[in-house]
Amino acid sequence: MQEKDLYILKIGTNTLVDDKGAVRDELMSEILKSAKKIMEGGHYVLIVSSGAARLGRIYLKDEKVSTKIASSVGQPLLFNHYMQSANKLGVTIAEILLTKPYIAKREQFLNLQETFNEMFERGILPIVNENDVLVFGSSWSFDGNDPLACDLAISLGAKKLFLITNTDGLYTGDPSSNPLAKFIPEVENITEEIFQYCSRDIAENSTGGMLSKLKVARIASVIGIETRIVNGLVAGNIDKALAGDEIGTLFHARKIDDKVSNRDRWILVAKNSAGSIEVDDGAVKALKSGMSLLAVGVKRIFGKFQKGQVIEVIDKNSQGIAFGIVDYSHDEILELIGSSDIKDKQLIHTDNMFIL
Repeated sequence: MQEKDLYILKIGTNTLVDDKGAVRDELMSEILKSAKKIMEGGHYVLIVSSGAARLGRIYLKDEKVSTKIASSVGQPLLFNHYMQSANKLGVTIAEILLTKPYIAKREQFLNLQETFNEMFERGILPIVNENDVLVFGSSWSFDGNDPLACDLAISLGAKKLFLITNTDGLYTGDPSSNPLAKFIPEVENITEEIFQYCSRDIAENSTGGMLSKLKVARIASVIGIETRIVNGLVAGNIDKALAGDEIGTLFHARKIDDKVSNRDRWILVAKNSAGSIEVDDGAVKALKSGMSLLAVGVKRIFGKFQKGQVIEVIDKNSQGIAFGIVDYSHDEILELIGSSDIKDKQLIHTDNMFIL
């Protein structure tokens, strides 16, 4: 029996909606046609779509209106375009608006998996967006649709993640201002050097949020999800990318010897605190060898968190090492690392940790 793979497509605002606020209906139709072809081939598709806020601002003729209000007005406008295209193609779609707790809380995480799996089995194509109306700018936000698409890819065990944008892929610099910038067709490992190609200034200057996409691709590749950045404004690119052609920039998935448990998937996406723990080189080595995190290896604490929350463990270069469920609050850990007897105090058990 053929294994059914899940493909997730994230569509950026600048790709789907032009500067005047018009939805690129031909592109939307192309996206849905490509999705339909994959579904008819026996696989599953999920679309994460941006664009609501821009549509809302254009409709209200007010560029200064808050993202919450703009999204509340623009979301039905956006989905109406999807409905019109889907009806012409005979595709059944569903609208889902998500916030972080639907993934961060274990019970909701399992319920979300069950809901999406039923949709897939019934041949329904989910169209997902973040519920900016309720959570924009708050701790319940995914901080954008790139991280949302990544979290869904991990949660649902996606095979491939496509980030559809308005650029050809990753370059060694900003191609709009640097004629010497070279295109990078594939990346085996997302190193610090790769991140340097995409400074924050570049990422915010008409490159489709490339820094965000690199972060997403790094996390996705760790768990075995192939990620590809594709220029959706070039006709035929999306269909070719879904078919496996060499389009855009491919970030190779790491080979995973053991099947990732559902609990590990939840730990990886459930980071429900902005806090993090910086550890020394000895602790990094210990964690990568399968040991628990002990207080003796802690260098600094960033932010606030409570016992039982999922936090990130970082090294001295602020690079993520692991995510895990912490056994102490930030205040309790500060007390521990300030005491004389901390060697045996376990902060995160290895069974409650996912190593990057």
